[in-house]
Amino acid sequence: MFSTVIEQIVNGIVTGSVYAIVAVGMTMIFGVLRAINFAHGEYYMLGTFGAWFAVDYLGLSYEASIIVGVLSTIIVAYVVGRLVMQRMVGAPAEAGVLATLGIALVLQNTVILVFGGGYKFFSGGYIEPLSVLGFSLAAQRILILVVCLLVFIGLELMVTYSRMGKSMRAVSQNVECCEVVGIDVPKVVLHTFILGAALAALSGVLTAPVNVSVYGGMGELITFKTLPIIIMGGLGNVRGTFFAAMILGIAESLVATYVGLQFRDTVGFATLILMLMWRPYGLFSTQARF
Repeated sequence: MFSTVIEQIVNGIVTGSVYAIVAVGMTMIFGVLRAINFAHGEYYMLGTFGAWFAVDYLGLSYEASIIVGVLSTIIVAYVVGRLVMQRMVGAPAEAGVLATLGIALVLQNTVILVFGGGYKFFSGGYIEPLSVLGFSLAAQRILILVVCLLVFIGLELMVTYSRMGKSMRAVSQNVECCEVVGIDVPKVVLHTFILGAALAALSGVLTAPVNVSVYGGMGELITFKTLPIIIMGGLGNVRGTFFAAMILGIAESLVATYVGLQFRDTVGFATLILMLMWRPYGLFSTQARF
């Protein structure tokens, strides 16, 4: 019994790592734009489809498909960022909601139109099992966990020491003051948006071998998983996002095992409701962005 609980917690941590990589991009975008990106899951989908195309149609290795998936998403994110997201600086929150919902519909239906609406089998990845501390895990799951830790360490170093990271922190605190002192706010917004989309794509590519199948509507579920995480973690708080993602991943794993798999997808919003009843501003202060 105890070993089963520990095994599910380990699985939950891996699932939480997937959510964390996606959610940290969304929470950074919120930090600089003060708007929820409802199309964020679509970049997860684009990265997955880019990798699938590279493996199945171009015959590339899984390692190369990771680069193809992320780079193709970065190109799309650059276009969307230039045409739409930079115009959202200073715009009402409602404008951001409508714009990102429209982008989500366009991206999702474009992928369905090009590749079809059916499920596709993803054949790449490291699916061989490895024994770690007495537990058997697929090598791909271990890779996801390692990449998650590296991503958050890298982000922490970037926002603390790099010029762009400091600019992102400044914009997240006060846009008007940044404009007064000469910080190029649209440029910061664009770079943050591209970084967030690239992280979502990276998560999609890493998760594809575990999910096995890819389909055009897969981004919707990820978006709805991400929303409770960034709210629980404190809107715009990167460190809070990490811990909130781990809590959700572990909760989902335990509920799926001991309550029923059909209840797994309800855990996020149930946890969110309970959290907001206890701490309306989330686990961590929204003032401690980045």
